[in-house]
Amino acid sequence: MIVQMSALIVVILCAIISIFQFLLAIGKPLGYLAFGGKYEKVLPKKLRMMSVIAIGIFIFTSLVVLDLANFISLFLDPLIPIIALWVLAFYFVLNTFTNAVSMSKWEKRIMTPISLIMSVFCFIVVTLA
Repeated sequence: MIVQMSALIVVILCAIISIFQFLLAIGKPLGYLAFGGKYEKVLPKKLRMMSVIAIGIFIFTSLVVLDLANFISLFLDPLIPIIALWVLAFYFVLNTFTNAVSMSKWEKRIMTPISLIMSVFCFIVVTLA
């Protein structure tokens, strides 16, 4: 049960952050919340493309945790989602640290706890599944 609940929390956070990244990608003035807050309004095109890539990472993360929590069966080799989630969990830990040292106070306040929560629940899923 803890694995399933943890997976659902990760998927919900991935969906929320994907929506945020989509808004950044289409040029909404939310730059102060991402990429160090260097661009207060609309991100430049290169960073907007990074938002699109981030959406892909969050979709992949959702699929991996749903697979490991036995909500779906997507991967033929059972080691693929395990290895992928270990990598993603450490990626979110690294993301937590980069958010924590961001020049943007809003990125620190909003994104740091979200990435920390995601990393903790990814570790729960990958270690207990």
